Amino acid sequence: QRRVRGRAAYLAREMRIMSMQLIMRRFCTPGATLRSLSAFTGKPTLNSLGVCFKSTSSPTAAPVKPTSYIPAFSLGLSGLIPFYAPPLYMVYNNYTFCLDGEAMHLAYAATILSFLGGVRWGLTLTPGSAQLPNWQNLGYSVTPSLLAWSGLLIQAPLGYIPVTGGLLLAGTVDLFWTGYPAWFKVLRVILTVGALSSIGILLWVKQMEESDLGVAQQIKDYRAKWRAWREQQSGL
Repeated sequence: QRRVRGRAAYLAREMRIMSMQLIMRRFCTPGATLRSLSAFTGKPTLNSLGVCFKSTSSPTAAPVKPTSYIPAFSLGLSGLIPFYAPPLYMVYNNYTFCLDGEAMHLAYAATILSFLGGVRWGLTLTPGSAQLPNWQNLGYSVTPSLLAWSGLLIQAPLGYIPVTGGLLLAGTVDLFWTGYPAWFKVLRVILTVGALSSIGILLWVKQMEESDLGVAQQIKDYRAKWRAWREQQSGL
């Protein structure tokens, strides 16, 4: 009689184990263990030996907390302050144009443009990222830096041409390319419009005071330097 009871208990225990395996096959991936079942149910699970496996993962990705994008928005909007400081200072001083303010404004715009290329570079090289480190992604990542460098090399006001074009290009690409969350694209639109507006205000103040942006004069100066260099080379 004891053997019969022991046999019955053994069969009952095996039936329970088989039931657990059927549940795992129904709701978990093939080859899942009781640890996977614990992760699915979210509760501790006992195996046939009485060992408890606690849930170590969640079957679905955790939602993004509202505070996750607050630092990005705070720092991004604060980054507009150096954009607007020089032009607003000129407006405050009865629309008095300042060459030093223009140089500082162009230097900061070029710095931000270089940073935007690094954002894509970091996204591409992040482990597990869906954006592969191919020629398209990495080629775009270095383009803003080259445009910023050329803008600083040319100097204002012509230097604003590659810098402004680079800011507009980076904002458009980040808006339509995949890989960025929706809130980041909204932030990119706000910051791009803000940066371009500050450039427009500065050039407007310069046009009001001097009635000329100085583009023609800068081109003449570059031509004169080119002729002087050619004459020097021919003299050698």
